[in-house]
Amino acid sequence: MIVFEGVAQRDEWRELPESVREAVVDGLGGPVVSAVNQRGGFSHGMAAVLVLADGSRAFAKAIRADDALAGPYHAEAAAAQGLSELVPTPAVLFTVERDSWFVVVFEFVAGRHPQLDRPEDLHAVLGLLDRMAEALTPSPLPETPWVAEVYGPQLRRWSVFAEQGAPQDLDPWAMRNLDRLAALEERWLEWADGETLLHTDLRPDNLMVTADGSAMVVDWAWPCRGAAWIDLAFLAPAIAAAGIDPDPILAEQPVTRDLDPMALDSSLCALAGHWAAQSRLPVPPRSPGLRAYQARAAQTSLAWFKSRIDWS
Repeated sequence: MIVFEGVAQRDEWRELPESVREAVVDGLGGPVVSAVNQRGGFSHGMAAVLVLADGSRAFAKAIRADDALAGPYHAEAAAAQGLSELVPTPAVLFTVERDSWFVVVFEFVAGRHPQLDRPEDLHAVLGLLDRMAEALTPSPLPETPWVAEVYGPQLRRWSVFAEQGAPQDLDPWAMRNLDRLAALEERWLEWADGETLLHTDLRPDNLMVTADGSAMVVDWAWPCRGAAWIDLAFLAPAIAAAGIDPDPILAEQPVTRDLDPMALDSSLCALAGHWAAQSRLPVPPRSPGLRAYQARAAQTSLAWFKSRIDWS
């Protein structure tokens, strides 16, 4: 099981400038009496449930305008506008840009993150992905970049290892098969074209299960257009990390059941290489748990990939 809590050290509501907090209060139409700061996720930006004097709640995210991660916050706010009418995702209430801060405020959704080893949670998540693939094809956001443009350059880390030298602590099996991994990792792009709006960052902490057992998707920071199978393929390593064999699921789900196995093999290969490379980068000061998470993701992805492919 991969743990997502406590990966980053987030800013807190009380640390925002008073002028920014006042602008949020004005947008909410009432005073904020308390804030429950959230610990999940990888960003150090603020994420908090704001409790108003009348008992109502909202969910707010904030980051400094000059922060390197400000772009994804703006992308999330822009992408999420109107999506709640198409798929189960929280509606954007308003945004604030004040004194070098950017804030996006969402409707509050009561729920919890899914545990993918619980059959009812997994069923709800898979149902959500089916609904997303149907409702978001064609993409309601036609200006969203193509997934191949965004992820193609990122998901070729085995090739970088092969060209520049692999780290000495690389998995011995991966070291023996490095040239084969490098040759395979970009082949998923052959099946990447499509007109579906993709989330591209699905994992348990970007999903919610509500009181009625249904699933919702949150955090649209990296939206892309591409083939509908990609979101499930990118989520599948998290399913494997929960102790569930993803292969029977992929064989049954509408978006993957007729897909060439090479598409899944190559995308999994690419993800494993990406995590293997990312986990070896310096630890970000505000995200001390990030590299450990990435190392676990690399191990899980590579172990599942080995089980799918007949290499010695």
